[in-house]
This record gives sequence, structure tokens and C-alpha cells, in this order.
Amino acid sequence: MKKRWYDIDPVVSAAIAKLEQSEEYIQVRCADFIIDKLKDIDFNIEMSLDDQYNYIMRRWYDKNIKVSHAMEYLKNAPIDLRKELALEIIDFIKEYTDYAEKLGNDSTYLS
Repeated sequence: MKKRWYDIDPVVSAAIAKLEQSEEYIQVRCADFIIDKLKDIDFNIEMSLDDQYNYIMRRWYDKNIKVSHAMEYLKNAPIDLRKELALEIIDFIKEYTDYAEKLGNDSTYLS
């Protein structure tokens, strides 16, 4: 059975699993975080992100174009940077979830 790109490393796999289980507004905030961290790296992605979005709409993260773009950036990041960012993603989701709970799960304050 072929592994998904993020299942190769257990830390990255855990981060993506947490992201997948998060509310969409947290996924979008995390996508902003990922894109901001990786925006200055030259990935040499052959297919544009918009083309990929239109071509592959079957993955869980393709439901939101920003999340889809962030996952493509992460997928194409150097392995060591991907793992480092995965740890940051786990912390980011935990902090954001804790903050949402303090506000009484009212996501309107977070958008």
C-alpha cells in the first residue's frame, strides 16, 4: 500500500492528522501560518497550485483552496523543514484550540 506523503514521517503525520480533525477556521488559520513560514522558499512546483486545486479535489484538504495551497507548500518543503514545521503546527493547533475554548468555543471571535 502506498503511503501518503505526510505519513512517511510520524511527526508530520501526527500534525496533519490534528489539522484534518480541526475545525475549518483553525485549518485556515494554520494554512496562513504554513504559507507565511514557507512563502520565501523556491519549491520548483511544476503544476501551478491553482491547476492542482482544479485537478485534485478528492483529498480532505482540497475543500478549502488556502488549506490546499498550504499542504502543497508543506509537501514540497525540504524534509527537515517539514518536520520542524510539523512540530510548530501541533503547537499552533493546540494554542488556537485552547484559546477558542477560553472564549467559549465562539469561533466568531477567531475569524
